[in-house]
Amino acid sequence: MDAISLIPLIYAAVAAASFGAQSVLTMRSLSHMDSQTCTTISMGTCVLVFWSVAPFQLQKEYFSNPGILVFAANGLIHPLLSMSLSFKANKIMGATVSTTIASLAPLFASLGAIAFLGEHLTYQILLGTLGTVVGVVVLSWKREGPFNWSLPALVFPLGASIIRGSNHVVAKVGLGMLPSPFFAALVSFTISFAGAMVIYRIHKGTIKIHAPWQGFSLSVIAGLCIVIGVLSMYAALKTGLVIAVSPVISTFPLFTFLISLLFRQESLTFRVFWGVLLVVGGVILISYQH
Repeated sequence: MDAISLIPLIYAAVAAASFGAQSVLTMRSLSHMDSQTCTTISMGTCVLVFWSVAPFQLQKEYFSNPGILVFAANGLIHPLLSMSLSFKANKIMGATVSTTIASLAPLFASLGAIAFLGEHLTYQILLGTLGTVVGVVVLSWKREGPFNWSLPALVFPLGASIIRGSNHVVAKVGLGMLPSPFFAALVSFTISFAGAMVIYRIHKGTIKIHAPWQGFSLSVIAGLCIVIGVLSMYAALKTGLVIAVSPVISTFPLFTFLISLLFRQESLTFRVFWGVLLVVGGVILISYQH
């Protein structure tokens, strides 16, 4: 294997690990406050970090580059819209079904990359992608949640999945115009945070955020994990193919499980063993292709 070609996959793995850690922290913070407050704090942390570093990273020509419009459009749909659809899906269908459908995001990303970026899907990457998707489904599946939802309710988890998949394609287009992972993260999260604050104001009637210290601190740390994850994700997309890095980024539930196992919040079962085996096998197939 060529070490240089593995760099995008390493970035993707770091992104997956960061998003996995963020997921654990977010789940713990939700025991202290509602999901909207948690999300707003985490996104605000990201924006604060990005703008604190901005004076050392920005170049004035960035703001006249058309790539900024792509990053801004990306910020409107992800994470702002995708998270709203995910919360709605969880409420109507339960976490198991919504998470399972959300696991299809790499497939939508691959389809978009083939259709709009001209990337070529090999049998090995296809098998690796299917392996990671099935593995994530196995890891996420639990027999809980409502089962009396109607078929039209599928629009929420499917919409979130399509948006997350297309996010990688749109970001790749933007990075082709303006190859700065930092600027991509700065613009997209600034737009998303502004939208999140508007929604928060509508729902809460105020922009003041009231949160207990424990929940607030967990959400801030989750935000820091998102910073690392998003920068790594954009770096992976800048240097690699969407069809290769998207499935690896989607393996974050594996890291969520491993971290939860470390803190004895999960147990190793036969189902989990096969889920881990499928995810790891899928990533190995994709990596070996490179």
